[in-house]
Amino acid sequence: MTIQLFSKLVRLLLKERMEYRADFILSAFAQIIAYAGDYIVIWLFMQKFNTIAGWTWPEIAFLYSLGLFTYALGASFSFVQMRELESQVKQGTFDSILIKPVNPYLYLVSRGFNLAYIAHIAISGSVLVWAILKMNVSWGIGSYLYLAVVMISGAMIHAGILTAIGAVSFKWVRTNFLFNLFFRLKEFISYPLPIFGTFIQIILTVVVPLAFVNFYPASYLLSNDAALLPQWAMWVVPAVGPLCYWAGYKFWMHGVNKYQGAGG
Repeated sequence: MTIQLFSKLVRLLLKERMEYRADFILSAFAQIIAYAGDYIVIWLFMQKFNTIAGWTWPEIAFLYSLGLFTYALGASFSFVQMRELESQVKQGTFDSILIKPVNPYLYLVSRGFNLAYIAHIAISGSVLVWAILKMNVSWGIGSYLYLAVVMISGAMIHAGILTAIGAVSFKWVRTNFLFNLFFRLKEFISYPLPIFGTFIQIILTVVVPLAFVNFYPASYLLSNDAALLPQWAMWVVPAVGPLCYWAGYKFWMHGVNKYQGAGG
């Protein structure tokens, strides 16, 4: 599949989604309200405790926003597509994708692009900018470039993990419990990693590398304690995203190659 075909499929999908603009706008507004509630809960919590593991409210807001923003970018190309893969495999409709003369993964991703995540991007992006201004950081161009790179890397980590979960459908069919586990683990990165035990820190660093989505990048940018990793590891952090996404994609394609149909 060429980039031109991929972008054309996405444009056609966006055109299809915008046929019901009122529904789209109301859905986006509802999501903004829901996540605004999450920010308020964290803010109220911070009023009780001025800092958490040495992190102030603007720093926590920066951490949470970085996690939500990267999730929205990565999940828009992976969550709905991989979640619905279970039913497609179960009903045998996935087979129709395999007979198309295109890469099945890219076709599935492009046809399932979720524009609704614009609500996540809007609120997290706004709070992210507010947090940077509130912290009054003296970053140079290098720091802002680093932030942009780790945001792309974080999105790829989310997409890679979700892709790997989707690939399990080809073997076990049922994957909802894995998605539930993913979202439970994702809740941990809403707060600084040092407040959790060593076991959780290792899980989020080595097993399911969600800590590389926002905690480690934010720690280096804000000069806070990076828990398990030394300061020089900040240059390794951006590489985790591409590696995670590549591993998820290869695992997905391996699953497709072993797939034998709904009854296989």
